[in-house]
Amino acid sequence: MPLHPAKLGDAPNGRAPGVPYSLLYEDLYHAEDGAWAQAREVFLAGNGLPERWRGRERFVILETGFGLGNNFLAAWQAWRADPERCDELIFISVEKHPLDHATLMAVHAGQADEALQLAERLRAAWPPLTPGWHGLEFDEPALQPSPQAPCPRVRLQLGLGDVADLLPSLLAQADAFFLDGFAPDKNPDMWDAQLLSRLHRLAAPEATAATWTIARSVREGLAAAGFAVKQMQGCGSKRDMLTARYAPRHVAPPPPGGLWPPPEHRHAVVVGAGLAGASAAWSLCRAGWRVTLLERHPGPAQATSGNPGGLFHSIVHGEDGVHARAHRAAVLALWRRASRWLAEGRLKGAANGLLRLDPKTGDDDARQLLNRLGLPEDHVRWMDAHEGASACGLAIPSGGWWFAQAGWLHPAGLAELLLEEAAQRAPGTLTRRFGVEVAALRPGPNDAAAGASEWTLLDPAGGVLARSGTVVLANALGALPLLASLPPEHAVSLPPLSPVRGQITVVPGQADLPRVPVAGSGYALTLDAQTLLCGATTQHHDDDPTVRAADHVRNVAHAERLGVPGLQARWNAHPETIQGRVGWRAVTPDRLPLVGPPAWSEARLKAVARLRLDQPRMLPRTRDTQGGLYLLSGLGSRGIAWSLLAGDLLAHWVTGTPCPVEVDLRDALDPARFAARQARHPGGQSKP
Repeated sequence: MPLHPAKLGDAPNGRAPGVPYSLLYEDLYHAEDGAWAQAREVFLAGNGLPERWRGRERFVILETGFGLGNNFLAAWQAWRADPERCDELIFISVEKHPLDHATLMAVHAGQADEALQLAERLRAAWPPLTPGWHGLEFDEPALQPSPQAPCPRVRLQLGLGDVADLLPSLLAQADAFFLDGFAPDKNPDMWDAQLLSRLHRLAAPEATAATWTIARSVREGLAAAGFAVKQMQGCGSKRDMLTARYAPRHVAPPPPGGLWPPPEHRHAVVVGAGLAGASAAWSLCRAGWRVTLLERHPGPAQATSGNPGGLFHSIVHGEDGVHARAHRAAVLALWRRASRWLAEGRLKGAANGLLRLDPKTGDDDARQLLNRLGLPEDHVRWMDAHEGASACGLAIPSGGWWFAQAGWLHPAGLAELLLEEAAQRAPGTLTRRFGVEVAALRPGPNDAAAGASEWTLLDPAGGVLARSGTVVLANALGALPLLASLPPEHAVSLPPLSPVRGQITVVPGQADLPRVPVAGSGYALTLDAQTLLCGATTQHHDDDPTVRAADHVRNVAHAERLGVPGLQARWNAHPETIQGRVGWRAVTPDRLPLVGPPAWSEARLKAVARLRLDQPRMLPRTRDTQGGLYLLSGLGSRGIAWSLLAGDLLAHWVTGTPCPVEVDLRDALDPARFAARQARHPGGQSKP
């Protein structure tokens, strides 16, 4: 659903001067006593904080109304001030009507001291107001680290949209619930008893909840969710408040593909050191794990990730379905981090926008579509041919979509930076082994004394390369023969990955270069002051490794149609000056990556009685019997865009942290989706 930002004003009749007032709900954002007093006395103290997070590796708070962000800021400040703090504080919050950036700045302008510093950090990380979950991370290198968390951090997982839509889309276990929002008579949907009754799905063992309201719907909803509710003395102008503790009579077992508890061991073997493997290693090391990285090439990112540049940008689709939402989530996750690395000079590329031409869409139709989708202009807008030409510096043939959080990056540089950061988390966190080939994957032997099982990775001569209870296959098409080598009792469903050949073209000494990348049928981007990169071909069932003149001709023609002048004449006069590179992308039929554990093979699934096969989350996975086996592959032609979100999603699977995206997007990237589709369409093709 389109987002409608908050509208603030003054309360009528001079009521509560200085307290922000919602014109949409006709209610104050917080009590006149002060937002921070309420945050500390109701939400923190009401949930037994900071005492309950002490000595914990991770503590998860779920809030139902972000509002002005004061509860988050108060929790962050209390966490920073506590020398016995948990290693990681995850704060999940939902907001239907978020503040725009300017309003957020104005609201927090009066904060003092540390509160002002935290508010400024929040404003600096504030996302474009697009629907869905946004992950904002705040590393705290100045705080005392622990062996599990070399750099303590706070993570704000901000859901923009209706709580009735976003809570069912969340996969997490919360240790504390901050039930906040406008008054029940002003915003009854937020306090709906049926909505609250489903909080049990998100409650960790011994979870608590607190709120300033004692409305009957809230008491009944919490009780129905399995909480023991207690009415307490309130704070300030509120006479009463509620606290609750999760004490269910029965807890249903999670589905096989649900949220897994973290394993006791903290070591993973990652196979492959391209963008996929580097992102997997980076995300796991950030979670406090040790990683052994195995790569057959002499260094990282030497296959398709070795191209000199690649694009990243969102997409616009009329239905704003799974593909569009997943791409948007991936690009924003990348942009939040890469823009900082670019500003620091640690990464080659640019993140100042991209223009994607669309000659089949008229100006009026494009603007009507954006108006219907409700996507903000600071994320995507339509440019007509004249405006687009001014933006990119080329005589483009049509209008197109301008994506603000977009640009290009050097893939190998990104992979190397991720591995560098992973290694810096703590000495010995990352072990890199290049020039080794993983030829087979074998289950066992099991460590019965430790109650653990593990995988053994073998080289072509049968020698042991590594053993671990967690293995991540991030080696693109090379994952398929390893999965196929498993014995029948451990066999998994093989995802449909196929190789797609691509050739790029590099034109040195080019005078007319685009100011920002331009895409459409092909793409053109400026690598440096005189070098153009264009491409890339898409060729199925083609295993030719040679750079072909015919493919250069095709890439040059596409770039000229995008508005780059003189390329065809340059090719005709000096073809020897034009360079190229060939690589193969690992592509799935639905053009979405594979992130997560593969499902059991069809034969193993058929042997299980009364098993629901048509939903990915219901399919048994390898971790049920043989440690953790995961895939991170199928990034296709958008490897840069997918890389960091894929790593985040993998870390969620492995470590049990909250899922960074809506659960339907998780399902869309789950390797088990193809087995589920086959079950829905037996005897036919697996349909995306």
